[in-house]
Amino acid sequence: MKKIVFTLIIALMLVVLPEPAYGNSEIITINADCGTVSINYDTTDYSDLKVMVKKGSERYFYNLYSSDEELPLQMGSGEYIVGLYRKVADIKYKQIELTTFNLSLNDNTVFLASVQNIAWQSDCQAAILAKELTKDMQSDTEKVKIVYDYLLENIEYDHEKAKNICSRYLPKAAATLADGKGICYDYASLMAVMLRSVNIPTKLVHGHSQFTSDYHAWNEVFIDGQWIIVDTTIDVAYEAEDIEITFAKDAADYEVIKVF
Repeated sequence: MKKIVFTLIIALMLVVLPEPAYGNSEIITINADCGTVSINYDTTDYSDLKVMVKKGSERYFYNLYSSDEELPLQMGSGEYIVGLYRKVADIKYKQIELTTFNLSLNDNTVFLASVQNIAWQSDCQAAILAKELTKDMQSDTEKVKIVYDYLLENIEYDHEKAKNICSRYLPKAAATLADGKGICYDYASLMAVMLRSVNIPTKLVHGHSQFTSDYHAWNEVFIDGQWIIVDTTIDVAYEAEDIEITFAKDAADYEVIKVF
């Protein structure tokens, strides 16, 4: 699994920030009911744009790809700052918009939302498939396991793709299903799409694991009141080698860097 740089180096954003406006703007809209923020900015070139989502000392940086983007507010309740920036030099960015707001929400609400790297609608292929697979399941555990089994049986790891991935890569559930293969980011995004679509809070997590030396992506799934680590990418590889695997992983084997 080739290492992918998913976040912008914080040094790039070391600019002087003026006092932000409070609340919604024409560009930045807070969706408190689902724990997301919408970025609506129309331009001909999105490659030099970055969004910062900040709460306390924790910051996430996102690329933009279109005029209508949905990003998660996954750092819990409290005061957030969201800014949109355009690159003007090698490591210098100019502020386009900046706003601050207070957010209060159920901690799991955002992990059901459709966001940039876990994009879904109720009528998308992955959601329809998830509903079909889980229609006779009685518990969330059964639903998670049948989706997990489907991915292990139908999606293979794409070693060639892993060698050539770029830093702006964004997984798409429909493409992963159509190709029948993907990298760790694809597995984790597709699983999150499918489980969120059947109302099971699911995180897409980036970080490190003792099972691979590369930067990695996996899931945490909320079952019976607790978060369970599920790593389909590792389990596909282990199953191919007839190595015994466990569905729920040990948190001690994982180091969380980013959560979506």
